[in-house]
Amino acid sequence: MDFQDFQRVDRPTWRRYLFYVDLAVFAIFGISLILLARHSFMSGMEYEGANFGLAVDLLWFVVADTAFLIASLCWIVYRFFHNQYIVLTRRF
Repeated sequence: MDFQDFQRVDRPTWRRYLFYVDLAVFAIFGISLILLARHSFMSGMEYEGANFGLAVDLLWFVVADTAFLIASLCWIVYRFFHNQYIVLTRRF
């Protein structure tokens, strides 16, 4: 297999792809934040109603929502500081 067969992705196309990835990550962040609040509330209501099995299951959903929230927040913070570094080190 020859590596010259692959085309290089030019800079504007790469930035457009990363923009779409960033939009998807922001959507994941928003959805997981909403689900985190919903599952936390539902778990508390089930715990109050002495339905401990369902409350524990909903708390596992809270753990999954938190994992998605942390992963998307890490991507957002990384992209922010990476772009900030690019802007600050650009020569004018």
